[in-house]
Amino acid sequence: MNHMEEVAKMFGKELDERFTIYRDNEKIDAMFMLSGLWLMGAYENPYIDVDAFVLMELLTGRAVIVRDEK
Repeated sequence: MNHMEEVAKMFGKELDERFTIYRDNEKIDAMFMLSGLWLMGAYENPYIDVDAFVLMELLTGRAVIVRDEK
């Protein structure tokens, strides 16, 4: 069973909704998808699943979702 919709709701987000994560003094554009957390930009790495590490940091409080300024 896929729980990504529940994970998104836990953070007050919907699947496929763009938001910003703050971690290690940087802001990262992201969205929750059925396949997991997707980070936009320069976080593509064929050797490490950076998305999974950032999801773990969100779940443990080391990273936070910030309010998007529009």
